[in-house]
Amino acid sequence: MHEYSLACEIFETVIATAHDNKALAVNSIKLEIGRLTHVNPDQLLFCLGVLSKDSIAKGAKIDVNFVSPFGECECGYRGDAGVSDNDRCEDQPHLYEYAVLTCPVCGKLLQLVGGDELMVRTIDIEI
Repeated sequence: MHEYSLACEIFETVIATAHDNKALAVNSIKLEIGRLTHVNPDQLLFCLGVLSKDSIAKGAKIDVNFVSPFGECECGYRGDAGVSDNDRCEDQPHLYEYAVLTCPVCGKLLQLVGGDELMVRTIDIEI
């Protein structure tokens, strides 16, 4: 379960940032997760809850925003890769659905850019 190791890294980042800013509590955390990471958000949130239960981040609201990759083509097209955004894990497209995306301009295969990130976007703290 790689979600646990990811949760540990996120938790360490959040706690270090909170301590650096002399926070009394962490109110909320916003994460951006690329669809190509195939991170299970339910497992990640569970792990973060377990890690934070005895810390200043206990009870912090965690928002997850999924980021889809975009397509680039040698013809110059750069835009939507054509896969819809859904917030639920089971609704995430499988990798093969991205593998055969074609350019809407010339019909060649698109090269995917992005969608593999996992970032702590914001941390709301109480001082």
